[in-house]
Amino acid sequence: MATKKATKKATTTKSAKTTVKKAATPAAKAPVVKSETTITTKAVESKNNLPKNLINIVTAEAIGTFILTMVAVLSTAYFMLPFYVGLTLVVMVLAVGAISGTHINPAVTFGLWSMRKIKTALVPFYWLAQFLGAMAAVVLLGAFSGGSFAIQFGHFAEFSWSIFALELVGTAIFMFGIAAALNRSDAGVVGKAVGIGMSLTIALLVTSSILPHIQRAAFAEYQKTQEQTTNTSTTTPTYPHEVYVSGATLNPAVALAVTESTDSQLQGSSSAADGESTYTRLSLEVILATLIGAAIGGNLFLLVNYRSKEA
Repeated sequence: MATKKATKKATTTKSAKTTVKKAATPAAKAPVVKSETTITTKAVESKNNLPKNLINIVTAEAIGTFILTMVAVLSTAYFMLPFYVGLTLVVMVLAVGAISGTHINPAVTFGLWSMRKIKTALVPFYWLAQFLGAMAAVVLLGAFSGGSFAIQFGHFAEFSWSIFALELVGTAIFMFGIAAALNRSDAGVVGKAVGIGMSLTIALLVTSSILPHIQRAAFAEYQKTQEQTTNTSTTTPTYPHEVYVSGATLNPAVALAVTESTDSQLQGSSSAADGESTYTRLSLEVILATLIGAAIGGNLFLLVNYRSKEA
């Protein structure tokens, strides 16, 4: 009996000690469950945060666009223009690619944004820098030429579906090449730069080959219309819009500095006659075509690359 009582007492004592220990143990912290609103807010803040080197990015984009615009406008040998501009882009990618990515083209910025490769908050800064660079090129060219380079938006609303398609296809080819070059992790910096520059060269070569066919078709339609209205109209005829376009720009910023041909230039003159207006190529058709083309080209590559990985 004494043994049983001692055992019970020991058991009771041990149980009490265990209870005391359990009571002394701090309560376990409940897991913190982040609400969906908190997660979403942090995601938005992270998405919209601007980089610390924003000034460097803006400066790099402005300088790059300025140089590219100068080369595009001053290239007198038009048949060599695609190679000059493509080589310039290669140099710019090597020079400032590590700072801003070397978009130097509002359409490229938009294409990368549509591919979710750039933050939404950065897009306006890129566009502002690119157009400032192009405007600086216009100001400098105007100072050198006695004011012959100027920005006039008299034909901003002019719209041709043929030119729209030309700019769209060319920009889509260019952006597809950019996306492909950036996707090659084994290419290296130089390899990617050459790939991006060659993409622009190929896009310009394609569009420069298509443009004469567009102009011939437009002029033939114009002549046909003129023959029908010769006896009924006494107004001065105007050439179709396609004839004044000297080439695809594939870049709204560069289009700001590039001008359309004038009537005297169409007739063989090397420059515009006194009193003739030179209109900038930046128009509704260029803006819409290049932005849509860049989005199509970039996302088409993502689709093709996704399918190839899936296979």
